[in-house]
Amino acid sequence: MATILLTWELGGGLGHMMGLRPLAEQLVRRGHHVVAILRDLSITHQVFADLGVEILQAPFKHERMRHIEPTCTFAQVLYTVGFGEAGELATLAQAWRQMFEWLKPDLIVLDHSPTALLAARGLPARRALIGQGFAFPPDVARLPNLRTWLRPDPAPLQACEDRVLSNINNVLRSWGQAPLERVTQLYHPVDANFLLTFPELDVYPRPQGTRYWGALPPGGIGPPPEWPPGRGPRIFAYLKPFPALPQLLEAISGLPNPSLIFADGLSGQARERLSRPNVKFAAGAVDMPQTAAQCDLAILNGTHATTAAMLLAGKPVLQIPIFLEQALNAIASVKLGAAISALPTKPEQVVGGLQAMLADGKFAAAAQAFAARHAEHDAVGQLEQLIDRAVELATHEGKPAHFAHRGSQV
Repeated sequence: MATILLTWELGGGLGHMMGLRPLAEQLVRRGHHVVAILRDLSITHQVFADLGVEILQAPFKHERMRHIEPTCTFAQVLYTVGFGEAGELATLAQAWRQMFEWLKPDLIVLDHSPTALLAARGLPARRALIGQGFAFPPDVARLPNLRTWLRPDPAPLQACEDRVLSNINNVLRSWGQAPLERVTQLYHPVDANFLLTFPELDVYPRPQGTRYWGALPPGGIGPPPEWPPGRGPRIFAYLKPFPALPQLLEAISGLPNPSLIFADGLSGQARERLSRPNVKFAAGAVDMPQTAAQCDLAILNGTHATTAAMLLAGKPVLQIPIFLEQALNAIASVKLGAAISALPTKPEQVVGGLQAMLADGKFAAAAQAFAARHAEHDAVGQLEQLIDRAVELATHEGKPAHFAHRGSQV
């Protein structure tokens, strides 16, 4: 039996844990000791209940430093979540390292966990990255400007990257580890890179021959969708609060279309006011594969997993991204011709985008073309291969042996 850690440090909502659940379930089923070290334990029960997985609280920076606006590079993302201050980064990294030394894992699978990845450097456990790509940039000398529609002054970008690198190297030197030459070396080399996206949806250019694992089977949380009656295409909305949300919901309520809305954070009073015979508000998450198969149009905040599910089902998407990562996902789906992206602060864009997508079939046609290109994608088969690879890494061909002196596990 191997000890395998699953970590999630950055990001919000259920998406990261939903991506880890199938791994946890299959690894436990194969008889391995699985520990999940997670950012938000308040929602853990919705994902990992009854799986036989040990749960621990992940160390992370609870309040960001002064937000860099606009955030243009991945180094700036790291800066705001703890890498911008040397003492704080050292404390967080040491907390992760102590957990690893206590647990003595054979394999650490890291989902958007940069401080955990730093803490694992030089330890005998093998390391595997997992996620859709934003969270592990390619190894380049200088991180690219992700907001390609802007032309920021390169000097502050480089200064931020230099500071992040300096703080990383201070931590590594304190552990007797060799310093990095560039920030992206934090992510290279690793023992495996489970890139859970498709080439068309990747936010970075990758070297030729990069393996894309695509989407894995979802965790299966939530009941089947219950559609209200109505006329016209079915609309599904999965949204977090944003400034133009009230105007969007008013617009949906004024349509005859059968509409199912999961608006996390929306008050009960607002739901009651906007509900119609043909507009239903879901009480919680719904089964996404069934929802993608049954809807005709999705309205999202640019979340990757849900976008991929909709496109694989051939359904177009109105994207209303709130954060940088979501904006990049939205841009990728717009480039496919399968989406419109609207600013969350512009009600006229949001409502206009909805009207345009209902009126023009070209978006659905583009989504169907994406689905056709990936019709052979076998999510279940990919999961099996991924688990096989993870077990191979953890067991060293059947012989768990990384930490030289394996003590009792906590």
